[in-house]
This record gives sequence, structure tokens and C-alpha cells, in this order.
Amino acid sequence: MLDLGEQQITSTQDQVFVSCKSCGYRQNIKAWELADPLRIICNGPDCGDTYSIKEGIKNAITSDNDFMAWCFVSDTIISGHDTIVIGTVKEIKLKIPIRNAKKVFILQTAPLEADSHSRIYLEHKIILPDILLIISSGDSVTSGKPCDINWVVYADVKSDSEEAWREYLQRAKESIINGNYQGAIIEAEIAVEVTLATVLWDLLTRKKKLSDDVVDWILSKVQAASDRAKKVMELAIGKKISDINPGVYKSWVKLVAQKRNRIVHRGEPATREEAIDAIGAAFEIIWLLLELADKEPVGSRNRDKR
Repeated sequence: MLDLGEQQITSTQDQVFVSCKSCGYRQNIKAWELADPLRIICNGPDCGDTYSIKEGIKNAITSDNDFMAWCFVSDTIISGHDTIVIGTVKEIKLKIPIRNAKKVFILQTAPLEADSHSRIYLEHKIILPDILLIISSGDSVTSGKPCDINWVVYADVKSDSEEAWREYLQRAKESIINGNYQGAIIEAEIAVEVTLATVLWDLLTRKKKLSDDVVDWILSKVQAASDRAKKVMELAIGKKISDINPGVYKSWVKLVAQKRNRIVHRGEPATREEAIDAIGAAFEIIWLLLELADKEPVGSRNRDKR
């Protein structure tokens, strides 16, 4: 537990947030502490199932759990422990400036010494770049009394991620949270397409030794994602993505690409389940693409902290 007035800052990119598909138990693991990415043991009560880091991250991304959702769509968690006076506004200066706040949680840590039927109400306001206001109100019994609280701010602190796929999947997840299921599927498809373009560029320039101008010309002539996944990938590594992992490829085409096209061109509605399935399918093919380019989805730079 944090001391009164103390703040803790945690980077979500320094941790791997995973969830067990069997029991739903969630846990976070330091990226550099991953001994075996293929075998994580669930610490949930009476579970003990094992799963890979990829399965755990996918389960976390597609989870309905608020904790998993907000950890995924923000890059930094700032938390603190403070005392407020009911009926006043408490101004808290965050230890670091933020670009935006995705979600704020405020929790009363202990009951007040008052009538059990009394209620207090807590609201918040963020004043960028570094002020958190906690606004409280109560009744005649609770007004003016001190109250201990814990608060958590899920925020973006860093500049835009160099990993565009992560940024777009974050937007897709946030769209689900906000009930925009069509937008979630569109963002999931964008995440796949930008990853595919980045990976093809890397493979063609680094492995095939083609010049930047030649690669530019190839990608300008073949712009459809499905054609790039077949023709250009075959040029780059001698195989189509559908040959490497047919199941992952078919799921992307059916659950993400084709659904996105029907949304954009026909205005077809989308359900929450379709949006969650799309994010899961997009994540699977993105992981496959990154592996083809020898890029670690769980950054090696974090493991260097060992």
C-alpha cells in the first residue's frame, strides 16, 4: 500500500498483462522476467493451467475486464493514496505530465465513522498536463469529515508509439469500450494493414536486398492487403501467408477484412462479439507477421533490464 501522498508510476509497456482463458484470472508479468514465453502458469485459485505469452495477451486484449482494457489502451498508470475532506475539492499534482487521461478510478479505502446510511460522492476532473481534481460531496453527517482514498489514472504520457499496430489495436479496444463496434473492426483492419506494409518493407529491403525505390514501386502497384499477403509476401519469403498458417489467415479474412469492407461499403452493423473476435483475429495475424520479420511482439529491450 502506498503511503499517504505517495504516487507510483508504472509503464504498461514494461509489463505483460495476461489472462487465463480457462478461469479468467489476470496477472501482470515483468517483460524481462519471462523465463519461458511458451509456458506461463496460471496463479488463479485451483487452476494451474499453462498458456503461451501470445495466448495470454490475446485473452487480455479481448477481455471484458476493465483492468485489462484500460491497461491496454494507455501507456502509463499513475496511482496514489491521499486524504480528502468531504464537500471540498482536492487538487493533486501528478508526478509527471500526461498527454491525455483515458480513465480515472477513485476508491474510498475505509468507511467513515458516520451513520451507515450516509453516502459520499466522488468525481474527478483532469487539467492537463498534470493536475487531478477530486471533487467530493456528502450529506450533513459526512460533510467536513476526512476520507482516505486510492486513485488511479490510466494515461498516455509518451509520444505516439513506434509500433503502429499497437496504437491501432489500442484504438480498436477503446472503440469497443465506447460501444463503437464498427469502428473497432475498422481500426483492427488498419492495424493489420500497417503491420503488413511495415513487415513487407523490412523483408524486401533487409532480406531481399532491394532498394527503397524498388520496394516503393512494388507496394504502390500492389495496394490491396489480400494481394500483398499473397503476391508480395511470396516475393519476399517464397510463401504466401495463407501457406504459412491457413487458420490465422482465414480468420483475418473472414472476421476482419471482409467484415470491414461490408461496414465501409454497405454500412453493415456490428456486434460487440464481432468486434472482439476481430481484435483477436487481427492480433493473431499481427503476431505472425512480426515473427516473420524477426520482430518480438514483447520487446527484447525490456528483457535487457534483467
